[in-house]
Amino acid sequence: MTRPTIRDVARQAGVGIGTVSRVLNNSPRVDPETRQHVLTTIAEMGFKPNAIARQLPRKIRINNIGVITQPFVSYRAFAERLRGVQTALMQYDTHRELVLYTVTSLPHYDARLSTIVQSRSVEGLLIIDLGLTEEQKEMMRDAAVPFVGINPLQNQDWPCIGTDNVMGGYMAAKHLLDYGHTQIAYVGDTFSDAFNFRSSRERHQGYQLALTEYGIAVREDYIKLGEHDYEAARTLAAELFLLPHRPTAIFAMSDIQALACIHAAHETGLRVPDDLSVIGYDDLEMSQHIGLTTVRQHLELSGRIAVQHLLALLAEVDPQADTEPPTILSRPILPPPQVMARNTTRRIS
Repeated sequence: MTRPTIRDVARQAGVGIGTVSRVLNNSPRVDPETRQHVLTTIAEMGFKPNAIARQLPRKIRINNIGVITQPFVSYRAFAERLRGVQTALMQYDTHRELVLYTVTSLPHYDARLSTIVQSRSVEGLLIIDLGLTEEQKEMMRDAAVPFVGINPLQNQDWPCIGTDNVMGGYMAAKHLLDYGHTQIAYVGDTFSDAFNFRSSRERHQGYQLALTEYGIAVREDYIKLGEHDYEAARTLAAELFLLPHRPTAIFAMSDIQALACIHAAHETGLRVPDDLSVIGYDDLEMSQHIGLTTVRQHLELSGRIAVQHLLALLAEVDPQADTEPPTILSRPILPPPQVMARNTTRRIS
């Protein structure tokens, strides 16, 4: 028989997961009647908190920081963020370890967060390219699990470190426009996915803003969307080259997709940048080596800033920590996106 989870208890009791979490943690923010109702439900269902959680009253330190993400984000971008996370940990706290969680759907994500809170397997959590519902935030705050996002979410009531995708998309298109291009295509991810991942939509929005500012109509046949995949982008670019009036430039929403576009151009006999200019987005380490023009979104720095801020939050939760945390005096932000002009774009007359 499957053991009941904290989610099962909340559903049976007709309350939120955060309420069950508060009852388990003896929070005074639950009225006596609700507390008794939840405790009765726990007893009836035979729910037992994870053994790790029961260790907490004995002050056994977990010394783990969790990183949770979905497996469909660019591996290379994730690797550079993770490198920043590890660099900051080595600088500020060599005692804590990283624990990686991946989720395959929003229900799986919700269940994973509940398990993390219930098991108390991490002291703090870094959330990459995923949002949080009000209930999820409340659940983690009640359990005193600090959390920081590494994502482009704007105007949130929780710390999120990430690039302004609309600005970055605008800057990429404007770079091409300033180089004299007017026939500019966009290659990116489909706008809707199971995680509501908004980067492609937002970068396309910036692309549209730049073209409109320059008085250039956005052509639907120049917009190619597909999976976040090298081969998919290569196929989309090849379709652009079959148009009667092919574009003279492409803005690809990631460096990997930009490289795929260059590959497709070479297969078609087009020279980059003589016949086609290409700009990407990310500024991966390999992009610097191959001379790809791209938009830098400070991936490694975002990981470092996120860890610095999370360690500062952990110090507030546990002022007796045996390491000296970095001091974070304000809401963490990244520098603005930056166009890195290299060898894959050129001016045309």
